[in-house]
Amino acid sequence: SYLLLPITTAGYLFQNPQIIEVISTMHIHNPVFLLAMLGIPRLSSAALNWSRRKPKPKRAKKGWRRTKTGWERLDLPPEAPLRIGVTFRPNECLQKTKSGDFLSVHYSGTLYSDDKEFDSSVSRQEPFVFQIGRKKMIDGWERGLMRMCIGEKRRLVIPSELAYGTVGAFGSESGKVKPGATIVYEVELLDILDEEGAASHMVWGL
Repeated sequence: SYLLLPITTAGYLFQNPQIIEVISTMHIHNPVFLLAMLGIPRLSSAALNWSRRKPKPKRAKKGWRRTKTGWERLDLPPEAPLRIGVTFRPNECLQKTKSGDFLSVHYSGTLYSDDKEFDSSVSRQEPFVFQIGRKKMIDGWERGLMRMCIGEKRRLVIPSELAYGTVGAFGSESGKVKPGATIVYEVELLDILDEEGAASHMVWGL
């Protein structure tokens, strides 16, 4: 056939040691040029079209969206449940947090969508002290830090309804929490204080 003849010719040429030696000295690495040199226009044209084809765009992954800077997670629905993960649990637990306790914690807050940090007591190198169970904190903290042991670490994934709602907030690290954002807090309980021990610390709500 029309295509069989050039292919047969190419096969013959590649079996010729002198031809192979000439091609090797020319350092031809591009198959398109090699096919064109051997006089196989249809094959060289097909190879050229193949090399120029554009990669297919990646499909959007479930729970993610594509932005100008890359992929980011979709925020959870506002009414989604609070996610509480224990990332470290001490061997001994002599006391657990309860409503009315004064807690000393270290925390880092990031956006669920792109992991950007917007607030951190670790960066400030200053523990944060507050009273739990008095509605001074966002609901995600009020619920997520109950019955916690000293030394325990938790990861809280907090939907907007239990965080900053439709208003949003500004963090201490010049980060902005947009309205409706899901946020993530990594929290370590350093100590449970009495009222006198907590008095020397600045106690305020997030």
